[in-house]
Amino acid sequence: MSKKGVWLILSGLLAAVMVLGSCGPAEEAEEEAEVEEITKPTAEEPQYGGTLNILTVYAGIDAISWDQGDICWMHNHSASPYAEMLLVGDLQKGDRGSKDYVFTQQAWLPFQVCKGGLAESWEVLSDQNIIRFHIREGVYWQEKPGIMSAREFIADDVVYSWEYTMASPKRIPLYYDWIDSFEAVDKYTVDVHYNEYCGNWGYRIGWGYYCMMATPHELIENGDPTDWEDVCGTGPFMLTDWIKGSSQTYTRNPNYWGTTLIDGKDYPIPFVDKMVWPVMPDESTRLAALRTGKVDIDEAIRWLYKETLEDTNPDLNRWSWMTTSPLSIALRMDTEPFTDIKVRQALSMAIDREAMLKSAVYGNEGVLLSFPYACDWTLFTPIEELPETAKMLLDYDPDKAKELLAEAGFPDGFKTNLVISATGTTQTDIASMVVDYWKQIGVDCELQSHEYAKYLSIMTSRSYDQMYQVSTGNGNPFSVLRKTYLPEQTWNPAMFDDDHLTDLWTAAMQETDVAKQSQMLKEANVYVIEQCPYIMLPVGYVYRYSWPWVHNYYGEHCVGSVCPAPIHATIWLDQDKKAELGY
Repeated sequence: MSKKGVWLILSGLLAAVMVLGSCGPAEEAEEEAEVEEITKPTAEEPQYGGTLNILTVYAGIDAISWDQGDICWMHNHSASPYAEMLLVGDLQKGDRGSKDYVFTQQAWLPFQVCKGGLAESWEVLSDQNIIRFHIREGVYWQEKPGIMSAREFIADDVVYSWEYTMASPKRIPLYYDWIDSFEAVDKYTVDVHYNEYCGNWGYRIGWGYYCMMATPHELIENGDPTDWEDVCGTGPFMLTDWIKGSSQTYTRNPNYWGTTLIDGKDYPIPFVDKMVWPVMPDESTRLAALRTGKVDIDEAIRWLYKETLEDTNPDLNRWSWMTTSPLSIALRMDTEPFTDIKVRQALSMAIDREAMLKSAVYGNEGVLLSFPYACDWTLFTPIEELPETAKMLLDYDPDKAKELLAEAGFPDGFKTNLVISATGTTQTDIASMVVDYWKQIGVDCELQSHEYAKYLSIMTSRSYDQMYQVSTGNGNPFSVLRKTYLPEQTWNPAMFDDDHLTDLWTAAMQETDVAKQSQMLKEANVYVIEQCPYIMLPVGYVYRYSWPWVHNYYGEHCVGSVCPAPIHATIWLDQDKKAELGY
């Protein structure tokens, strides 16, 4: 279908955020929560063919941008079927192999579970301030009529794509500042020359956000990188249709270089002929699609429907995972009254998190704190081990909250507002509960609800005047501290700007002694909790489901930053089993 015709029909449709609160860029984590599994996939002889329909974690959000230069977190997700990165997670280190790692985090790959993607290997030449990538030979760009012929992917393409991204006016401050230049040493070797060592370089240029090799020079010379009909890559699928507000369709790349290991044997991938990612903002619609077999996998279902799905669809496989993009409420610290820490503390202490966790939103399946560090990281400090100045912020104490407001000059409270996402129920329900708690201490808060595209633009343009309910990923210790707490960062809606935190983060980034680095990062986590630029909210569990005709799927989520397609490419469908079950 031509996108021009689709646009005329669907131009009124707007992007929407998913119900579950996993709707911001998620970056890294150190350890993974255990995955609950009902049925183990079997290692039968794979079948080729069929159409794989998946409601991804972001099934409520339409593709936001097809242009890598837009520096949009969602690009990694939308482009992952057709574009690739230099490094990727090794699924054989997960449940389908050695079980060293569970790929449920949205954007964290320790080096020990990485393998070469477009780069066959890599090395750090610290004596020369160089990170060197050896590009895999025999990988080809997809043919795109009118844009480019199929040709080999080489070192020059890596340099071109990186320089295109770095030249973007939307580039994130600090993200590439450690890099001096890129050099194609020869046809298959790329050097990254750095001015200071970056302890987080794998995330910045290897497998993280904005790392996709999605910009051949022909796309810029002959096409439009914002046009879905022009984009291409080297990945297992090709983008062949986009119906705005409805679905994204990817077709098997017949010239793909990759394979997957099943029962000791390598198989060319992808197995399916076509993959469709429906866009369904409405939760009931998604549930109906899963129940009736219209979709093969749903990556994110709330706890609320676990029992009913067991009753109506007992054949479904199920895995559990903790939300990796927790909700919090950013308080504009450059604006009154949130410049006063006592006001921030009061708003936090007025919330009964234990009661929230027991509510219908969470179903008592979750934890009270899992941000900025995820609660299963080794660097996470449990609530009971926090200093009192941090621990008290998570205690429900409305009387103390009123005292703090009075000390700050607001004995009768004050009026304020909170920007939230409109789509779905979870974010709205959580915000409503918080507003009710604040009423009890005299704070009258107006909710300002917007559809996702507008909601996101309000944050990026800083056009909110008080508070902003944000869902953003834990990332890894480096990335979550940078994007959420360092000045001038896009995903720092609290406008937090603190010299001590910035200096601590910088020192940790440059520290090569792991023990010293870890101590700095633990200190930074506790410090930002104490400063209370964000109201931390409970974090719940989510469920992932697949039908039994889906094979070689282990409930994994990402093998790069919000990058699921390399997992999807290894899935095969048992059409006989599907027919046997009446679908």
